[in-house]
Amino acid sequence: MKIAVVCENNKISQHFGRAEGFYVYDSSKKEYHESNGHGTIPNQLKELGVEFVACGGIGEGALNNLKSLDIKVFSGLEGFCDDIADGFFKQILVTGNAGCNSHDHHHGHGHSCNCKCGK
Repeated sequence: MKIAVVCENNKISQHFGRAEGFYVYDSSKKEYHESNGHGTIPNQLKELGVEFVACGGIGEGALNNLKSLDIKVFSGLEGFCDDIADGFFKQILVTGNAGCNSHDHHHGHGHSCNCKCGK
């Protein structure tokens, strides 16, 4: 089982589509991958065999794209990437609406937030 955590400076990225890259974790290793650009991350994740992705905020388009690729999404997260992955594998990962409530989240690029913040 593999989980990807989109990241900025070893912390979970609060904007899925603008993440600099992502860590892919399985039970025994961690690999870093740079993003190939806005809109390409879902296909990168699928090619790597990722089944779950963790992020802060995510737009509706990316969310639908991931769902169509059968990748499950945990959004509204904050913290360090390793801690997020550890929580996932220990089955204690808690999600919420923190993805939009705790940062400056701009949606001027044609999609909306999937949380309940109304943006």
